[in-house]
Amino acid sequence: MKKIYLIDASSFIYRMFFALPEFSTKDWTIVNALFWMAKFFVWQIIREKPDYLIFVKDASWKNFRHEIYKEYKATRKKMPDNLKTQISLIEEMVEKMCIKTIEISWYEADDIIGTLSLRLWEDLENEIFILSWDKDLYSLTKQNIKIYDTLKQKIYDDKKTKEKFQIEPKLIIDYLAIVWDKSDNIPWIEWFGPKKAIELINKYWSIESIYYAINDDDFILKQKTLDKLKNQKEQAFLSKKLATIDLWVEIKNFKLDDFKFDENNIINEKVVDFFKKYEFNSLLREEQKTKLKKWGDLWLKVNIVSNKNKLLDLFKKISSKKQIVLDIETTSLKFFEAKIVWISIYIDDKNIYYINVLHEGEKITREDLWDFFKKILDLDILIIGHNLKYDLE
Repeated sequence: MKKIYLIDASSFIYRMFFALPEFSTKDWTIVNALFWMAKFFVWQIIREKPDYLIFVKDASWKNFRHEIYKEYKATRKKMPDNLKTQISLIEEMVEKMCIKTIEISWYEADDIIGTLSLRLWEDLENEIFILSWDKDLYSLTKQNIKIYDTLKQKIYDDKKTKEKFQIEPKLIIDYLAIVWDKSDNIPWIEWFGPKKAIELINKYWSIESIYYAINDDDFILKQKTLDKLKNQKEQAFLSKKLATIDLWVEIKNFKLDDFKFDENNIINEKVVDFFKKYEFNSLLREEQKTKLKKWGDLWLKVNIVSNKNKLLDLFKKISSKKQIVLDIETTSLKFFEAKIVWISIYIDDKNIYYINVLHEGEKITREDLWDFFKKILDLDILIIGHNLKYDLE
């Protein structure tokens, strides 16, 4: 069997964003969704080795359903800004991984996935996995078309789909026409939740059949509920139209071989640089990581500052710099009883300065040290350190 992965990009990215608390790089770039997507490709896709991988995107603006119903998806919350900023980064990463995408104006990813599934399903050697959480895509499941929930690690074929929804997969669109789809703002029939919808669908099958049988003496609903159903016929058919996946989207020049998956592309040189830029070291092999320099690697000269003249020389050097790195060692974690033992200051790639305050030998006096720090804090420089709040106290 040829294993084909169709990834519903929008559904996937949203799920990744909300699956993990927000976190950022050192420069405060929020990257939680980007990291999860990267981790998914590096740890999961490489392990599962699909033969083909297609990343399917929604049309950038409105689609044909907005012409049918202006309020389509109108109640959906605005995309969080911290997700919006990550979309372009995810697309950049996918491109660097040489993963090809499909986006067609006026259509949602579901329509493209549906069309591709139907076209690829005709070859019985194809095993198609749809990576999405959209309910309507479950209607596509057959023996060789499956929904793959990667977070729960569950795969739904037609039998598992029937167990999940308690109806035949081909009737899921009719089911969605009865119950309200909050995420897409598809209209619903009042008083009809999943239980009643399942009962109606299993007895009458389609929306059309339900309304054909609505006047029968043995129709299964009580009068008040029946009246609701009758009064909302137009709404029910509109809902079905909106929920129905278009299986005949024109996908020009599509060749499956253009989407062959090559695991070597997932962490190529460009991707390694990208991961380093966004601090995804956990996704890199040991030899790919940027190794942190140790003092011994830096070939630094340690300069002992132990009198007033050396302290003045150090201040002159600092005055010409834009930033310094500073660390203070004390006798206690409680600042109000702590005494300074020594201070180390790093100002360039060749020298580190060690100010002796309490160690044996020649020392800097408290008065000179106070004057030195007062002058440093008056400079327009950046001071970098660990737990600077404590140092300032």
